[in-house]
Amino acid sequence: MQAPKLETGSPATLGQKTARAIGGAVLAALVLQLAPFLEPLRWAPDDPLAFVPRLFRPGAFDEAPDDEALSRDFDDDALIALGPAEKAPRPARKARPAPRDDGEGDAGAPPDAGFIIESNADLPDAPDIEETASGVPLYAIEDHQHALRRFHAALDRVRAGEPGAVARVVHYGDSLIAGDYVTQTVRRLMQKKFGDAGHGFVLAGRPTRWYRRNNLKLWSSDGWTINRMTNPTIADGLYGLGGMTFRTSRAGQWVRFEPEGEDGLNDGVARMQVFYLGQPGGGRFEIEVDGRGVEVNTGIDETKSRLAEVQVSDGPHVLRVKTLGGGEVRLFGAVLERPGPGVVYDSLGVDGARAKLLKRMDPPHWHDQLRLRHPDLLVLHYGTNESQWRNLSADTYRADLAQTVGHLRQALPGVSCLMVGPMDRAEREGGKLRTMPVVKRIVRVQREVAFAQGCAFWNAFEAMGGEGSMAQWYRHRPQLAGGDLTHPTRKGAERIGAMLFAALMDSYAASQEAP
Repeated sequence: MQAPKLETGSPATLGQKTARAIGGAVLAALVLQLAPFLEPLRWAPDDPLAFVPRLFRPGAFDEAPDDEALSRDFDDDALIALGPAEKAPRPARKARPAPRDDGEGDAGAPPDAGFIIESNADLPDAPDIEETASGVPLYAIEDHQHALRRFHAALDRVRAGEPGAVARVVHYGDSLIAGDYVTQTVRRLMQKKFGDAGHGFVLAGRPTRWYRRNNLKLWSSDGWTINRMTNPTIADGLYGLGGMTFRTSRAGQWVRFEPEGEDGLNDGVARMQVFYLGQPGGGRFEIEVDGRGVEVNTGIDETKSRLAEVQVSDGPHVLRVKTLGGGEVRLFGAVLERPGPGVVYDSLGVDGARAKLLKRMDPPHWHDQLRLRHPDLLVLHYGTNESQWRNLSADTYRADLAQTVGHLRQALPGVSCLMVGPMDRAEREGGKLRTMPVVKRIVRVQREVAFAQGCAFWNAFEAMGGEGSMAQWYRHRPQLAGGDLTHPTRKGAERIGAMLFAALMDSYAASQEAP
């Protein structure tokens, strides 16, 4: 019997099969990268220029700056000596004119009605950058209206050793803050100087792979539906303190928090508060500490912000929240604190956030969440994502920002308010890296709104060196800025955090000298 012939197919058929195989592989790669429910499987790096050889990246042929100040590493001990205890005389500040708009967009447009500050010419002179006795570059916080008074008073109580005294900071921002960059440095230095009062507020899970908290392990089960204010998929706007809500009607879903401190910081917890939504038909969950649980019923007659609290002896406990069924459980996050005196520094960043998007949060609900947190200082740190719009209207941006800040000031009377401006952002033009003009416009508007709404202002753009500084940070070795010419590297973020801490301590020292 003759053996059957194997059909290998024509070259055209093989080509079609190969093309389909390649197309299927490309499609699968795109699905893994873009589908929101497959974030853990994404393959591309955060910085797309990581695929480009360094030789072909922007600024590859620019001369690397030999800047001794940028190369200097800061010592924690020198930094925490800043403030009222610093023995060296604080240098007198030299004033310089505030930076002007570059003429692009709507510079010179009439101000919004009711503003105290009417134009850049009416703003106080901006400070010059200095250097403290410890060698840290210092760009002072502008606080002409003593907006940080309550925060300074809270630090006074902590410094005096009052039992249970805690100074709480709530720091809002974008992707930089979501990864705890910048904020982890300020938190570490604050707690080394004034005392460790805990991790603060942490989301009820990891909404993205970039979300992290220094010195804390965070895990959650897969059965949660996550809604975020940057991608609104719920109509009620109830996103909680951190702009995220975690929902499930399934029993057995869980979130686990485990402190893992270092250098004697953040290695324990004595109080856990779970922020959740009480609502008709709400389900039940259990707060479990070292295997012992307390049950909480979220079902109440009206929809309302609630918190459940468990207190234990201060130590390295493992904490878990687990759903028990009976209806939808909607969590926002948990607070992990220790007995005072000390400082708690909450880091509340959302990828892609900008000040305008805060209007998607239901105002009464958001304000209730903030009041449950009892902050002494509210930090608003935006501007990076706004700079994507080259033709951003200063009038529109001013109105949106003023509305958001104004509502917060009304909801939290007496709470200190600090606006932090964006870092520099560079673009390539004519073979050179230059500052994007819109960044200076954003800084100018933020400064105006801060003073008009009774907030202090810290100019991160000027603190890092002003115009052209992002290019300098990118070309520096080791790099202080990433290839996107927008975000700092880990070392650069540490530098920004150290400078913000130095500015806060300079402001605190000035408050001690005031009559």
